[in-house]
Amino acid sequence: MIFWNYWLPSLLYSRSVALYGSGHPDFNIFYNAGWLWMHGQNPYLLDQFVYPPPSIPFFAFYALIPIEQAAQAWMATYLTVFLAAMLALAISLKRERRSLFLTIAPILFVTSFPLLIMVVLGQSDLFVSSLCMLSFAALRFKRDTASAASLSLGVLMKGTPVFLLIYFVLYRRDISYLLRFIAIVSGIVLTSLLVIPTQLYYSYFTVVGPEMAVAASAEQNQSITGLVTMLGMSNISTVVALAGIAALSVFAFYANRKTSNNSREVTLNADAMFLMNILVMLALGPRSWPANYVWVILPVALFLSGLLTEHVNTLYLVAVGAAAFLLNASLTQEFLNLTTLPLALSGNLILIMLLIPKCIRPPLPQTRDR
Repeated sequence: MIFWNYWLPSLLYSRSVALYGSGHPDFNIFYNAGWLWMHGQNPYLLDQFVYPPPSIPFFAFYALIPIEQAAQAWMATYLTVFLAAMLALAISLKRERRSLFLTIAPILFVTSFPLLIMVVLGQSDLFVSSLCMLSFAALRFKRDTASAASLSLGVLMKGTPVFLLIYFVLYRRDISYLLRFIAIVSGIVLTSLLVIPTQLYYSYFTVVGPEMAVAASAEQNQSITGLVTMLGMSNISTVVALAGIAALSVFAFYANRKTSNNSREVTLNADAMFLMNILVMLALGPRSWPANYVWVILPVALFLSGLLTEHVNTLYLVAVGAAAFLLNASLTQEFLNLTTLPLALSGNLILIMLLIPKCIRPPLPQTRDR
């Protein structure tokens, strides 16, 4: 009903915004950045283009065709990658849990307020988050190099996924993964220098990066650092973020001790830790706009599918569902006209608290095939 009465009409009536550039949506920025690069100009002259230099040739492919067709191709791209990530995760599961996941994930998808905003603006978060979920899925198939490659692409498209190394390296205690990641990122960056002037890297690291590291003071910013800045304490926002990242790193290293090496990649512990990593990344980000919360669609569906195959306290399950509702549902955001309240951040923090016991519990005997 939410999809039929709200999501679909909103998308249809906003289609010109999503596809044709009215109101300066993100895709229009991507398109213009690619066009400027192809014509020998600096894409960072666009105030709104804040993505790493290796992403520029990717966006330039879309600038080869008229913007109307390019925007449709962009939508097809990120929906395809999302579908691939969802199917890869589903294949990694077994029997009952797979069915649950394939039921929950589409429900979260079609009722997602962050997704609606992202589609209307043509943003990149669903594409980047899907690359990172493919990275997570690859580990389940013991394809560490493929996983590191997918994460590398996500980081080079939008730098913030680098914080997922807390899960991939610290939680899993896998230094070889870090070495693979560094090697792949270095190889891509060095290769990109054949077509990307070093001046663009200089602009990114000396101007764009430092500016984007400053927390935005805006009601729509669904992050702790944004809230701290709004309260007039911007001088400590960076300290808050660094303290939070350090705390998560220590917790991830500790949580690993509670999980046996033989089962850590296939238990609910690992799913909970990966979801927590994403939530903390959003909670501490300098700019976590509502659309950025499309990151939670697949990891929340994965975690819920795991909960429903175990004997879980009903009250705990209801609490997780309520937190997911605050994070994702258009009902809480738009129907109640609460778009400027920190509902996503509230759901984020509640869910983080609920995940802690799941991350540190000893693995349970698998009495049911998941």
